[in-house]
Amino acid sequence: MAADAELHFDGWTVNRVSGEVARTDHVPATARLPPQLLRILLELADHAGAIVTRERLVKVLWPEGIVDFDNGLNVAVRKLRVALDDVGDAPRYIETLPKVGYRFLAKPGAAAVKLPSKRASARVLLALAVVALGAAVAVAWWWPMRAHHVPSVRAQELYLEAMHQRARRDVNGYKLAIENFQAAVKEDPNYPQAWAGLGEGYSGAVMRQMIPPGEGVPKARAAARRALALDDDIVEVHALLGQIHLDHERHFAAADQEFRRALELNDHSSRLWHHIAMWHAHQGHVAEAFAAVRRARELEPMTLLYSGSYGLLLYNSRRYDEAIEFLRPLADANPGFNYAHSILARALMATGDLTGAQEQLSLVTEPGVNQSDLGSLYAKLGHREDALREIARLEARGREGYGVAYDEAVIYVALGELDRGCETLARAVDDHSLILAWMRLDPRVDSLRDRQCFADVEKRVYAQ
Repeated sequence: MAADAELHFDGWTVNRVSGEVARTDHVPATARLPPQLLRILLELADHAGAIVTRERLVKVLWPEGIVDFDNGLNVAVRKLRVALDDVGDAPRYIETLPKVGYRFLAKPGAAAVKLPSKRASARVLLALAVVALGAAVAVAWWWPMRAHHVPSVRAQELYLEAMHQRARRDVNGYKLAIENFQAAVKEDPNYPQAWAGLGEGYSGAVMRQMIPPGEGVPKARAAARRALALDDDIVEVHALLGQIHLDHERHFAAADQEFRRALELNDHSSRLWHHIAMWHAHQGHVAEAFAAVRRARELEPMTLLYSGSYGLLLYNSRRYDEAIEFLRPLADANPGFNYAHSILARALMATGDLTGAQEQLSLVTEPGVNQSDLGSLYAKLGHREDALREIARLEARGREGYGVAYDEAVIYVALGELDRGCETLARAVDDHSLILAWMRLDPRVDSLRDRQCFADVEKRVYAQ
């Protein structure tokens, strides 16, 4: 029947097969919805008044799965609203329920309460025509504006397994993550998200002191370049480039530019918001850093990294009691989460609880980026020789290509040897010390802040 083949609501008539759309007024014109927008509209209208979850719409639009669908769904719904002239402050047809889904407000089959003017109807149909023309010009309507690569199912499985391993905090899963990312790009060499994941895997392995910067950072850059060449319109690529600029090059302006581009593509990426939080922290923007890391935690509240970084910000803000209160249950519930134990130990040291700090550091199975904690504790306990042995251990790591000078400086400051602290802090600018950019907030180098060496290093660190 014709009625079954058409959707009617508020003066609109939509052909369910062809996507042809018209208004029942005096303007004899018809436009056509692109297939993706038509599928969204029919799914919402067929469940009018009920909530259609984002997950349901994703399955309708991409039944074979897609990795970064979140931004694509947002933009597709926005284009549908434009096509229906539903872009005012109060929606007439499509209501958004943040983080949940959408609800169709009109009643299918109901007659229009008021027909639009000829001018308004013409404007609506022009919007439809523009949307349809854009779809015709695009290579495919799998994604907004242009086609994006759809990876093979096997490549997606490898990618998701890599993401899982990278997120683990019970063990160091970075080696397995890199192996799975490598397998994913071997399975599907045109998979940009997998290349970006591989780049971030190498970068993360450098941050966790698994491979020296001289080896890992070029690999991260190469993977980022490959991902960018495949698709420069996905958030993971620009987030990775920004992270490389931030953590490995201290090129803050370039990092900011990449993060802004990534936000334009998808402002619901929790990892991106975490990178942005770190960027603000390195600049000394405490309030902005807290806001960004809270946003990351809102988007993915179960990701331990973001909670650990929230505790780190509390510590670097000298809110030691709050840091202890926040981090202790986190560390207790996740005994393999070295990051939480490390920052909790620093907060305990700052309050004078050296026994508690020692207990926490005894639970750290690998120091990762936080290499100076044990030496600082020895210094505060008055165990000078043990602290110097930690410095000697770091020097040996330095000869292997790792950045260690900043950590050595922290230990010298804890020992009260401020001249040596100044000397090693200056060396940190050129030896790839990974946390040097925290110097604006780090309480552990407070004793150097009124010295010229600190001002000189700060000037060099923030030159870009």
